[in-house]
Amino acid sequence: ISLRWMHETAAALLGAVAVWLVHYVGGAFFPALRLLSFEASMSFVDWNVIFLILGMMIFMAMFSETGIFNWMAFRAFRMARGNAWLLGMVLVLLTGVVSAFLNDVTAILLLVPLSIEIAQTVGIHPFAYVIPEVLASNIGGAATLIGDPPSTIVGSHLGLSFVEYLVHMAPVAILCMVPLLLLTTLLYRRDFVRGGKRPSPALVARLEADARITNRGLLVKTALVGAVTLVLFLTGDMFGMPPSVTALTGAAILIAWVRPDMHRMLHEVDWTTLVFFIGIFVVVGGLEESGVITWLAGIIGDLAGDSLTVATILMVWIPGLASGIVANIPFTVAALPIADYLTAAIPGAGNGVVYWALILGADLGGNSTYLGSAPNIVAVGLLAQAGYRLSFGRFMRDGVPVTLVTLALATLWLLVRY
Repeated sequence: ISLRWMHETAAALLGAVAVWLVHYVGGAFFPALRLLSFEASMSFVDWNVIFLILGMMIFMAMFSETGIFNWMAFRAFRMARGNAWLLGMVLVLLTGVVSAFLNDVTAILLLVPLSIEIAQTVGIHPFAYVIPEVLASNIGGAATLIGDPPSTIVGSHLGLSFVEYLVHMAPVAILCMVPLLLLTTLLYRRDFVRGGKRPSPALVARLEADARITNRGLLVKTALVGAVTLVLFLTGDMFGMPPSVTALTGAAILIAWVRPDMHRMLHEVDWTTLVFFIGIFVVVGGLEESGVITWLAGIIGDLAGDSLTVATILMVWIPGLASGIVANIPFTVAALPIADYLTAAIPGAGNGVVYWALILGADLGGNSTYLGSAPNIVAVGLLAQAGYRLSFGRFMRDGVPVTLVTLALATLWLLVRY
């Protein structure tokens, strides 16, 4: 997956099949290789994660058809009145908020194309808007249970409600947006000074044409159902309702009310991502059954000793640094059993700080390179479609400083609070 030798979903499927072949074919000759059957492997798949993401994808497939996000971005353009720096700050904050509540990949898909047009209109290079937006999507995604896959994976593993997760993670995610805004201002100060030229009426007209609300009736329906779904997320623990049921409830109500073309709508669901998740869960199940996870956990446990402080630092910085090389989704799934081990072995770790450290390390660490998380890869593709090649090193120029500063801030936050 990290070397991009094949599509990540193909790699995850190949890994899952390898686990089953070792069990069935290898186990036929060497009984010790009977580690994980197909039936047993399904218990390692976190179906709450799968159905939570599925429900949100169905919801977003219809919500994105309203054009509301393009409309919001254009309103930001009008509000900035040609101030390139102010416009950049508003777009970054908008991306962070959208990523927190509507999934970070969706935020990038919806906002980056229009941000490229806006950058061209005000006369600055699109990197000045798009790269900070990508970094904001990973930071904002850490704020809620549904914002970023590592958040969803860990939150589901712990059985957290939407509110429980929000109370612990939203404050530090908001705090990490501050250095992002400051570093963006510093790194792109010359671009912002050069920008802000008076755009031609033709460019503004084209931008406005791309930013119209396309279906007001659908917007009203999705907004109402979205509000009800958010209330259910906030109150679901009163009924013992897992977040996946809440997401599917909102999606099902919206489908019944709007009655879209189901074939076309389901085509918008990113099934490759869901299959990728299932394959990765199976692979990690194989690693756990074979003892590899326990061995790695033991090494980290020896490094930490009985110190909760050292364990917290390790669980922020190891995932944080590794997520720049290994995509943060499979790394999070693999690291969860290690977090379980440390929580059980180290005195005082029952407060969950090791899990919060893992979330922040994986989410924030994904900003260091464009291989680190799905939004980064999506943004690079969108820039390439618009004729702008974003190299590995060029992304790191912005991503590495932001990653190091936010990881340090997150570490300090965890040590002080917990």
